[in-house]
Amino acid sequence: MVGFQLLDAIGQGGGHVPILAGPGFARKRGGSVKLLVLGARSTGPLAAARARGLFVVAVDPDPRSPGFALAHRRAILALDDEPALERLADAERIDGVLATGRETGAAARLAFRFGLLHPHSPETAVLLGSRLRQRERLRDAGVPQVRWALLTDGAEAGFSCVVTQPDRKGRRLAEEAPGAAEVSVTAVSERGELRPLLGSGPAAALAHRAAEALGVTDGLTSTRVRLGAGGPRVVDVRARVSDREAELCRLLHGVDVHGLALDAALGPAEYVRFGTADAQVA
Repeated sequence: MVGFQLLDAIGQGGGHVPILAGPGFARKRGGSVKLLVLGARSTGPLAAARARGLFVVAVDPDPRSPGFALAHRRAILALDDEPALERLADAERIDGVLATGRETGAAARLAFRFGLLHPHSPETAVLLGSRLRQRERLRDAGVPQVRWALLTDGAEAGFSCVVTQPDRKGRRLAEEAPGAAEVSVTAVSERGELRPLLGSGPAAALAHRAAEALGVTDGLTSTRVRLGAGGPRVVDVRARVSDREAELCRLLHGVDVHGLALDAALGPAEYVRFGTADAQVA
């Protein structure tokens, strides 16, 4: 029985489409553990999944996406076609779902629908995946961020900016153009406690405020922060890390952030410790 409906974030305010949602149900695992990966442009997460011995089903609208070479099975689908993604997830009997881009909302809703783990609630995932809704939530929470404006009817922002394509209501999001130094705060959260892996000081403190405002309690985040005389300001918060950030975390701290993302999607891998070495249990 359907408990309630979730609403998607199509068009950043251009109208909501109901998506079937309910209590969900647990998958019975047998044989290979299947991971559905939304977005095959980044190879790091798919390589980590293959290294862990997972069966990878990758989805991307571009058949030339480099990550497809690392997938056991690929699907050429639009990443905002959630009914098609639901049918694919059901047919493949997936055990977890991971987004590699701004498809966090779709991933969280699929996880909810099928009773799977996911670090973010569907509500938080919408805020992480929509720049406009993220801007509005940070504004309401009083978190310092770069200057922005919502433009309608051919209006101009009145400041140097980068402007998005119009949404379904013809609105455009104008965001302050780059012009000052920026840093990225790469962090992992657990039960509401954010631990920076890259970045420190005022930038990390601001990243923590932004994560709280967006409802992030678990999982990876990458927060771009612009520095200036008026103090640090949030550029954006993403629920993913770049391959460059992942490599820096590995080199500087010995932390496998792609592995952390897999843990959040499937549960921690099991390890047995032998002296100073860790061996993963197959």
